[in-house]
Amino acid sequence: MSLYKVPFDFTHEEKVFGGYLSLRQMLYVITSVISVGVLFFHISMIFKVIIFLSFVSIFMTFAFVKIGNTYTDKYFINILKYIFRKKKFIFER
Repeated sequence: MSLYKVPFDFTHEEKVFGGYLSLRQMLYVITSVISVGVLFFHISMIFKVIIFLSFVSIFMTFAFVKIGNTYTDKYFINILKYIFRKKKFIFER
């Protein structure tokens, strides 16, 4: 049985919702809307607004901003992988 390599390119996302939003973007928009639940905690209103606005800004940044050709959420995951990976330290004198 012969195996042939098939070239593929996953640099674009299919816009599923109304032709404007992909599934990934829609999930981030939904989670930012769900973050309204923070307003029901029993803390000061200023802290509620700060927490809510920070969640919304992070999720919207993850959904719509690109750094180079990479979306921000994938870029953030790559940064976390780099920080928490096992590192080799070579000590020389």
